[in-house]
Amino acid sequence: MDHEKILVIVAHPDDIDFVCAGTVARWTREGREVAYCICTSGEKGFTGEGAEKISPGERREIREAEQRAAAAVLGVRDVTFLRQPDGELANTGGLRQEIVRQIRRHRPGLVLTEDPAMNAFDSFYGYHSDHRAVGLAAFESLYPAAGNENYFPELLAEGFAPFVPGEAYFQHGQEQANIWVDISETFELKLQALACHKSQVGDIEELRPKMREWAERNGEKAGFPLAETFRSLEIPR
Repeated sequence: MDHEKILVIVAHPDDIDFVCAGTVARWTREGREVAYCICTSGEKGFTGEGAEKISPGERREIREAEQRAAAAVLGVRDVTFLRQPDGELANTGGLRQEIVRQIRRHRPGLVLTEDPAMNAFDSFYGYHSDHRAVGLAAFESLYPAAGNENYFPELLAEGFAPFVPGEAYFQHGQEQANIWVDISETFELKLQALACHKSQVGDIEELRPKMREWAERNGEKAGFPLAETFRSLEIPR
């Protein structure tokens, strides 16, 4: 992987840390620059006793603060929240414009995002409608919109010139993976990042066995003790 700048685009705070935090930690350790684009602030992710006493604004603040803390653990300094309505994401022109703005702003060699080819529906978390919407919107933003000046011309007036990243990594869909990242040395950092999401994660030690089992299963095909997997696709210019 020879990209020096990476942009990660996901739906909610904690999506990155569950799925690719070990990879992000490895990249930042290698001196690569990683930035996040989080499409919502996850304000609907509060349930149970007392949740009704927390206002939507307070919920956004809590989850954004948790995500920034988790990013800091992994060495990521640039975190952008689009603050789209949680649970209501749709692949619209408005969402694509916001994503294109971030692609043109950061000008990354690699974009990591949800996989628009998800079709197994074997996990309610993985196939959350927001995840599927972000996967489609990011895919259509990467091509042709990000590199074509005729898409969202108002961005030109803001100083965001067309730009085409070289490659995309799509997360989820282990069966279609063609990229395996060894996270043996960064697995503990992944858990530290997850532990920052206190409103969502209870005892991190209770989660540890599940995350390890998932990483072990991911690594089997490539011969890694612990891994995260992706599907890579070159972006046409």
